[in-house]
Amino acid sequence: MSDLAAELRVLLQSYEACWTNRTPTKLRQLWHSDEQAPYYIAEEMAAPMLNWSAIEPYWGEAEKVLKRFSIRTWDLNCKLIGPDLAAMQFMMHWNAVLAGLDPSPIGLDVKVFAMAQKTTAGWKFRHAYIESPLGALPYIKSIYRRNVDPAFLT
Repeated sequence: MSDLAAELRVLLQSYEACWTNRTPTKLRQLWHSDEQAPYYIAEEMAAPMLNWSAIEPYWGEAEKVLKRFSIRTWDLNCKLIGPDLAAMQFMMHWNAVLAGLDPSPIGLDVKVFAMAQKTTAGWKFRHAYIESPLGALPYIKSIYRRNVDPAFLT
């Protein structure tokens, strides 16, 4: 793993911890303090959130409905696009039990693109964080593949 990837993993581990501890309102601390108009596109939301006045209530509402939650990330790809600015793409899986819904756990894999800027306190998200689930056809195929009897595969 490159030094850049190792440094960005620290940011992702803090991100994972905020969600897994069900404290998404603490995510603002992971963003660059100079960021005024971030792009935050959550895979489950119909519209992008393009400012703090939209993002912070989203995190607050999430904190209220998360009964159990976990996130893990993998396959981090990253590159410098400026002296202290990095682009990163990674995969993320989340698991959830949500208040007010069927108590059965749910989960999903999503693709994520984000940007980060290096500060004296380490890397912080900057400008954009964008999630994208698999398209409908690959997702449906993955469900069908998981339902094949193990004996049929031998």
